[in-house]
Amino acid sequence: MTDRERELINRYVYEVTRRVPREQRDEIELEMRELIGDMLEELTLDQVFAKLGDPAVFARKYREDKNYVISPEYYDNYIWVMKIVLICVWAGMFISMVVQCVIDYRNVFYEIARFISGLMTGSVGAFGAVTLVFAFMERQKIKVELKKDKVWTSDMLNPIPDKKARISRGDCVASLVFIMIFAFILIFVPQFIGASFTDGNEVTRISIFNMDRWGMILPIFLVALMAAFVDEIIRLVAGCYCRTVMLSSIIANGIQVILAVLVLKVLPIWNPNFVFELELNLSESFHWKNELINRWNAGLVSDIILGIIVIASAIEVGLTVYRTVRYGRDLGGR
Repeated sequence: MTDRERELINRYVYEVTRRVPREQRDEIELEMRELIGDMLEELTLDQVFAKLGDPAVFARKYREDKNYVISPEYYDNYIWVMKIVLICVWAGMFISMVVQCVIDYRNVFYEIARFISGLMTGSVGAFGAVTLVFAFMERQKIKVELKKDKVWTSDMLNPIPDKKARISRGDCVASLVFIMIFAFILIFVPQFIGASFTDGNEVTRISIFNMDRWGMILPIFLVALMAAFVDEIIRLVAGCYCRTVMLSSIIANGIQVILAVLVLKVLPIWNPNFVFELELNLSESFHWKNELINRWNAGLVSDIILGIIVIASAIEVGLTVYRTVRYGRDLGGR
């Protein structure tokens, strides 16, 4: 057997096993290699591939249920992301409930009841959102495959991804957790981002955000976070740098930069009374009081944050494009 034939067999086995449940992959890989080895005793490799057919179709033989919303190819990542999202939803709502109970301990039972109600609606919403994203990706993949009119041949086998082209699953998970936590902070306790002062049992909080216009500002934040969330899911599912990941990164980062400009330069995001409220609550003994108050410049803060976002987005897109061109491969829409 030539090196070229071994490489084609490895590619075929990889394309099949990546579409089956993770716990079955090792067993199926051994079974497939044995099957191909037995067939090669009487047939050429091209004849073997002709009999086995498209690996995407062949993989369906290992699945009992042919009618699915989320296919085995996506199922492991789907369950993984679902667990992360649900844990973040529950943890975020629990922390919010605890904080509200501490602030207003006289309404503890009301906050607990609201937590239970929100837990159910939040879980259903999270389940639906994650399922919708994965189902959309699944359907898009099927549409791409249906457009292929050519008979499958071994020449269509994609190379196994280079190690440098693979995307760390842990990095994607960490990003998803951060996005969810940040979203919950913005939704439930945005007033906590700012300054807090304690006078006996009384706690005074000064939000850096304009809470009077928060109902208009929050949706923009959430759209930007959703773009980042979808981008991370695509990276997690693809597993390596490819055209789909590159386009997703460009679109997601483009959306985030545009929305950042809208929020930071157009909408009144900052609390207009922030400096005045600080001046009232800071004691004269505070060493940095005058310097902090005199140097606060909302416009400058917006420019600095916007600059960081633009630079970070440019670096992210640049690295993704470089790794795609240098190490990645075209997954044919997958």
